[in-house]
Amino acid sequence: PFGPFVAWQVFWCTVWEYFDKKSLNLIQLCAKASDMVGPKLKGLVRHPKDGFVIILLVYLGVFMPALFFYELNLSLTAGFNYKRCLAFNLFRIGPMYANFMWVYVMCHKEGHAINGSLLKRGIMDKLFGSMFNHWVGMFHGVIPGVFTISHIHNHHKYDNDENDVYSTAYRPRDEFTSWVRYVPEWMAYATNASSLVFFIQQKEWKRVVGTMLSTMYYCAFVGLIWHFSPMFCFWYLVYPLIEGNILLSVVNYTWHAFIDPEDPSNDYVNSTTVVDGMNFCLKEEYHVVHHQYAGVHWSKHRALFEKHLPEYKKAKASIFYGENLFVIFGCIVAKDYTKLAELYYEPGNMTKTELADMMKARLRCAGRSVAKMVGRSAKSKASSEKFMSKEIKSN
Repeated sequence: PFGPFVAWQVFWCTVWEYFDKKSLNLIQLCAKASDMVGPKLKGLVRHPKDGFVIILLVYLGVFMPALFFYELNLSLTAGFNYKRCLAFNLFRIGPMYANFMWVYVMCHKEGHAINGSLLKRGIMDKLFGSMFNHWVGMFHGVIPGVFTISHIHNHHKYDNDENDVYSTAYRPRDEFTSWVRYVPEWMAYATNASSLVFFIQQKEWKRVVGTMLSTMYYCAFVGLIWHFSPMFCFWYLVYPLIEGNILLSVVNYTWHAFIDPEDPSNDYVNSTTVVDGMNFCLKEEYHVVHHQYAGVHWSKHRALFEKHLPEYKKAKASIFYGENLFVIFGCIVAKDYTKLAELYYEPGNMTKTELADMMKARLRCAGRSVAKMVGRSAKSKASSEKFMSKEIKSN
């Protein structure tokens, strides 16, 4: 039921980006301004290249919530206005979903940071340390605990295998209906439901308590807004939760769309890499690097990709060049193996037909037995965790 609304927003944010590039080029102006101001704020963050985080905190953590509460006040005093609601939700995700992208990426980065904070230890860290996950994200459909607990202690621990609560390995990924069936699984994770059940089954009581408290915190916030106006709450908070996670389900579905039938545990195939990808930031497209070195700072992703390039080539990794992730998703569910072969990066001596056949085989490799074999080897996981702990401390 929400598909048409989400499609409407994606269409208009794409149109917005197109006209922005032809006129003001506001996205680039904001990026240049951030590049100028960010370095002056490096004393407030843990890594010298993360000064822009302060700018995002002001924009996404102060301005956007202020606009939200202004809209709430208007709704209470002048009545709910559908046109303003549509305009607000379009502005919330931004041109080519730029605002939403930054919210998602910063929640992700913050979740992987030591003590869940990107800010320098001190008063700033104590006051605003987990602001993206515990404040900013709630206005865009990110429930506290999703990135700080479940993503870290379930997804990265089990890496898309049978224990991963949002594994893509159970059914062929090259069918639109498979993604439709995957959305409820993603939503169960995005609402902390499946993660909570998993942690209870594993008797990880610390995770159980953390997940419950995080969820209760979100529910209390939604309940407060619902008390003032159920209509406003639904379209300004509940709808963003559904819309945002439909989009995020597409992202994760594409990140983990390929499995090597001959070696289901192959890291280089199991996670998708997009070199010089479009409409993402902070090197999120190097997803193999992210799973191999989960704690490493984003500025090192390209170097680590190049370090392991021989392994990528040997494994015929799931790697594409200069493309939007949603375009790759479209090719996957449309069974357009030829287009995927065209987008493939560094094909070596393989023909386009051979590449297309390889894509098809990897997309159709699925099932419970496959899910059991997808998890990384103990040696690989131990090496990654050792590097991760060391890298987090150094950052």
